[in-house]
Amino acid sequence: MNKIGWCDYTFNPVWGCYRDCPYCYARKIAKRFAVPMFKKELRNTFTSWNGTGDYLNNLKQFRPTWIESNFQKKFPRKPSRIFVNSMGDISYWQPEWMKRVLKKIKEYPQHTFLFLTKNYNVYRDYSFPRNCWLGITATDIKEYCDWTVSFKNIRFVSIEPMLNFFPNCFKKKYTDWIIIGAETGNKKNKIIPKREWIQELVRVRDFGISVFMKDSLKPIWGENLIQEFPE
Repeated sequence: MNKIGWCDYTFNPVWGCYRDCPYCYARKIAKRFAVPMFKKELRNTFTSWNGTGDYLNNLKQFRPTWIESNFQKKFPRKPSRIFVNSMGDISYWQPEWMKRVLKKIKEYPQHTFLFLTKNYNVYRDYSFPRNCWLGITATDIKEYCDWTVSFKNIRFVSIEPMLNFFPNCFKKKYTDWIIIGAETGNKKNKIIPKREWIQELVRVRDFGISVFMKDSLKPIWGENLIQEFPE
């Protein structure tokens, strides 16, 4: 398992997002590794392009940016769960980026490609292959309720970081899989979920929904984390 835990690999043909979530880990990673990524692209892609200064600045500022060398990443032969775009939100992708990614995904039917976004409407804009799982990020009760009212065809929900209580949310099987995680990092005043918050979400198993607890919950839940995958 990688640090994400619920996938085998990540696939990040795009870095960047226009949201400014205070808990975002990807923005910090981009700022730290913007220069090495730029140098990698310079070697592989930009031999005759004059806009390299703007490109580097976009990476540092976490503006949605296509990374060709990441797109050319080779996938393993063994069937795997591959998380698409852990370094941003696909709702800010340019349409041609998504079309290239979906075309590549069709060439690897043995894999399962997992997408996550806070804007579920983006899923209506494209035709996803059958080996794609569409997911929604909901960090608080309002985001969750907005999704359940407006969009039903979601395979999984990521509640990470969990920022408040989700009471009586799952009265039926809205989805197949719930991922739960706590806010990480050294930020002051970060929200630490209470055990009873987690217990309430674990009740979704009564409706046949699988639960995957991130390792960030160990200090709250204990060592015996529930880490299930849907069929």
